[in-house]
Amino acid sequence: MYLKQSGKALFPFIITVLIGLCVYLYLPSSQGEQLGYKPTATQVTAHTVTTHENPILIEAIGSARANQAIYINSAQSDYVTDIYFNDGDRVAKGQRLAQLQSQQEQLTVKELAINLKEEERQLSRLTELSRSQATAKSLLEEQLSRVDATKTQLQNAKTKLAEMTITAPFSGVLGKRLISVGTFVNSSTVLTSLDDISIIKVDFKVPEKYLAQLGLGMKVMTQNDAYPGKTFSGQVTHISSRIDSVTRSIEVTASFVNESGLLRPGMLLKTALQLSTNKALMVPEKAIIPQQDRHYVFQITEGVATKVEVHVTGRHNGWVAIDEGLNDGQQVVTEGIIKIRSGSKVTVKG
Repeated sequence: MYLKQSGKALFPFIITVLIGLCVYLYLPSSQGEQLGYKPTATQVTAHTVTTHENPILIEAIGSARANQAIYINSAQSDYVTDIYFNDGDRVAKGQRLAQLQSQQEQLTVKELAINLKEEERQLSRLTELSRSQATAKSLLEEQLSRVDATKTQLQNAKTKLAEMTITAPFSGVLGKRLISVGTFVNSSTVLTSLDDISIIKVDFKVPEKYLAQLGLGMKVMTQNDAYPGKTFSGQVTHISSRIDSVTRSIEVTASFVNESGLLRPGMLLKTALQLSTNKALMVPEKAIIPQQDRHYVFQITEGVATKVEVHVTGRHNGWVAIDEGLNDGQQVVTEGIIKIRSGSKVTVKG
C-alpha cells in the first residue's frame, strides 16, 4: 500500500523534470536571451569578397613540336672520314657536322678549273683572230660554247664537293650520333636529328562556335606535369582555314618562346586559350554550399552568419565567380561552415 502511494507521488515529479528539460533544450534563442542566457559565438575563417577581372578560357590538350625538326642525311654516298659533333650538341646554322671522303671530288674540281683556264685562253686567241679573219667567227662561237660547258661542269663539281661536307641547315639541338668514322653513308642513312626548340609549337582544337572570336596574337597559356605550378605564356600564330566536318572544330597553333629550354617536342601540354575577360565577384570554392541545383554561402554581418543564395557563373583554380547574391566588400565564411546555421553568432579568426 505504501509502495503504490509512493509511486503516485513520484509520477508528478518526473513529469515536471521532463517538461523543464524540454523547455531548456528547445527554448528559442530570443527567449533565452530574455532569461539571461547568451550563446557562445563560433569561431570561423572568413574571406572578403572582391571584384576581379577573370579570363574566359577554352581549355584543350595538345602535343608539343619543335619550330623546325629534321633528320640529317647525306646528299652523296661515300665513307665518313671525320665527325665534328657529339650527342645533344647545340649547333649554329652552317656548322660542320661530318666530312665524307672527297679526294676524287677535289681532283675533279682541280682538273675542270685547269680545263676552263685553257678554254678561256683559246677563246681569247680566237677573239683576236675574228677581228681580221671572217672564217674565225664560227670557231669563236664554238669556243664560247666550250667555255660555257666547262664552267657548268666546274660548278657541278664544286657543288658535289661541297656536299661531301655535311652542315647544319639551321641552329638547334642535335640528337644521338648514329654514325662513326668509316661508316659508308648514302641518301637514306640518318646521321642524327636536329631540332630548333627556341620556339615550341602546339596544335589544339577549338569548337566551331568560337570561330568568330579567334584571332592571331591571342594569349595562350600552357602547363605540363613535369613542372607543377609553372605556366608558360604564348600566342596564337596560325588558325586553320578549314573546319573539321566530323568534330566541328578548328585547329589552332600556338607558339611559345622557349628560352629556358624547359619545353621539349612531344610533351603533352594542357593549353588554355584566352578569348576575352569579364569582371565578377570571386569567392573561394570552399565557401560555396551546393544544395540540389542552387548554391549558398554564409554571409557575415555584424557578427551574425546569414545563409544567402548566390548565382555561380564559373569556376577557375579553386575560385568561383558570383554575379548575384553578394556585394563587393562583404565577408563570407570559408572554414567552420558545418558548425553554424543561419543566424548563428560568429567571430572571425584573426
